[in-house]
Amino acid sequence: MMWGRVIEIMTAVWLAASPFVFQSPVDPVILWADFIIALVISTLAGLSYWRPTRHAHLLILVVATGLMAWGRFSVAPPPPVHQNHIVVGVFLLMMALIPNEASQPPLVWRSESSESAK
Repeated sequence: MMWGRVIEIMTAVWLAASPFVFQSPVDPVILWADFIIALVISTLAGLSYWRPTRHAHLLILVVATGLMAWGRFSVAPPPPVHQNHIVVGVFLLMMALIPNEASQPPLVWRSESSESAK
């Protein structure tokens, strides 16, 4: 189970729902940007399940950095909706660094156990 990717998808759902949670003024730019960014995050996390694109989740690092920059430098001081962008960006930076096989034993151990089973 690639739990890091599941958490990234759950974070994308939070990002899409957050404009409604924070009751930000009806700003279509923030609303659509959050929806699109959430879709990109979910797509990259989902692509990591497919073997040829197993490192797609690393592109979330770029998305998270952009999200943090947008939250920090768009308005000073940042309102709650942009503070959320900063926190979500930092959280995604941490999650995107988790390898897909973080729950699995190291490859050497797996190969040794399969050899000893023979």
